[in-house]
Amino acid sequence: MKTKTDCALENCALTDDDIISDILSCHKTLVKLYAEAIIESADDKLRELLRTLMNECADDQFDAFNYMSANGLYETTCADCEQIACACEKFCDCSANA
Repeated sequence: MKTKTDCALENCALTDDDIISDILSCHKTLVKLYAEAIIESADDKLRELLRTLMNECADDQFDAFNYMSANGLYETTCADCEQIACACEKFCDCSANA
């Protein structure tokens, strides 16, 4: 006979996809929060620490993405030459106007 705990565990079972998707999402959010903290900070040492933490978090995010991609859990499409040219033009124009 199953206990209430056994039933609860069965109902709350997370798949590999659920877990890694949550990890990826959390890391994306953390990178954004670190970036916001950096631009709101005036202390050089604090900014450097936050940059280090943000970069480590971004590396972890990329590891999660690579895991998902390698296991068919995150599909991407290759950009065609026109899309790449448009992105280059957009960002080159942006940096030239800065």
